[in-house]
Amino acid sequence: MVNKTQNPKLLNKRISELELKGKVVIAFDFDELVIPIHLTREITKKFPKPIDKIKLKRLGSRSFRGIEYLDSLAVGYNFKEYEKVRDNLAKKTKWSKGFKELLNKLGRKYSLIFITSGMKDICGSKLREIKFNPKNILGGEFEIKDNLIKGSKLIISDKDKGLIIQRLKKKGYFVISIGHSLGDRFMLEKSDLSISLNSKIQNLAQFNAKSPEEIYEIIETQI
Repeated sequence: MVNKTQNPKLLNKRISELELKGKVVIAFDFDELVIPIHLTREITKKFPKPIDKIKLKRLGSRSFRGIEYLDSLAVGYNFKEYEKVRDNLAKKTKWSKGFKELLNKLGRKYSLIFITSGMKDICGSKLREIKFNPKNILGGEFEIKDNLIKGSKLIISDKDKGLIIQRLKKKGYFVISIGHSLGDRFMLEKSDLSISLNSKIQNLAQFNAKSPEEIYEIIETQI
């Protein structure tokens, strides 16, 4: 079980390790936005232990304890086997239409980061295709010992996503967040500029774009 005292300390450390340029930071969610599926959830299905959906619903799938429960399903799993499953699935998963181009275009002008309640290494496995800096991915982290997954050492809940944005703003950055679901609400609410994509949730963000191209246009006209 992750120590709730140690979790914020490690999260703050990861925030301090971000490699940012300029004063504009664009924060993206990952699963079901940049790629069309939830990679972490799909990999969780590969673990020997099945998901107890009733328990997960009671805990909340995006809460600290809910994510901790999902991570616990990996305990005892061979890490090298996990890496094979992870990289194979990431390679097979296509980018959401237009997002690879959007990230490359924005990355030439601004600092990009990813904030995910899923696993950092899973997000990183896909983002290696565009040579994305892994230090600029904030996500869950497993504790590994003797090539076995022992549990979580960092968990990022939906509330932590908002906390990260607040920390960056305190450092003087103008923060833009891009998400799509209720799990991104705190991240979007705390940002200087918020954009959702094809969201059916009313007032989730200041702008609701219909495509990656429109996301780019909104950013360029609002900065």
